[in-house]
Amino acid sequence: DTYTYNTLINAWAKSGEKGAAARAEHILSVMERRYRDGDNDFKPNTRTFTSVIDAWAKSGEPGAAQRAEHILNTMQSLYESSNDPDIRPNVHTSNAVMNACAFTRIEQDRPEALAIAFRIFDWLSSQKDMDPDAYTFTILLSVCSNLLPKEDRELRFAHAKSLFDKCCAAGYVNDYVLRKLRLTVTEDEYLSLVGYRGEALASNMP
Repeated sequence: DTYTYNTLINAWAKSGEKGAAARAEHILSVMERRYRDGDNDFKPNTRTFTSVIDAWAKSGEPGAAQRAEHILNTMQSLYESSNDPDIRPNVHTSNAVMNACAFTRIEQDRPEALAIAFRIFDWLSSQKDMDPDAYTFTILLSVCSNLLPKEDRELRFAHAKSLFDKCCAAGYVNDYVLRKLRLTVTEDEYLSLVGYRGEALASNMP
């Protein structure tokens, strides 16, 4: 049934084995086929799709970010055509796609992964009843830290400042966000963004 298959997909996602993401996606395709054939016990749900995206995020394989975005787009299309809340993408789905972008290991995939991450963030921010959460900002700062050229300090600072300002406005600053911010910008830039000298902790932020 759906619960059993979701558990299996989640196990593949966490296994770290080569080819685990493709195996997870194959299980999803089996579930979709069984459901289309009339077996409601195999209906994929939001958790199913999100777990497959998570498998791609953890894979480090070529094209992982693109596969992750494709799965989210498939979910959204299914939701729009059926209006079935059980398969609607949520903030966790979006975060999983951005996570796939943040940990892109293939050099030639990095520019597209960067574009995908901000495309998904813009999509999430545009949803009327869905908002980025603290983890969203943590992941996007990881995207900036990992994918933006180290030598382009101006670009890194501009992206980091924009994200940090939005995070502050949403009230989601925490120690994880601050840690990722510090990895993205220089120490002086970091201190200028948090607004005071000394060790910055989320508990001390206004």
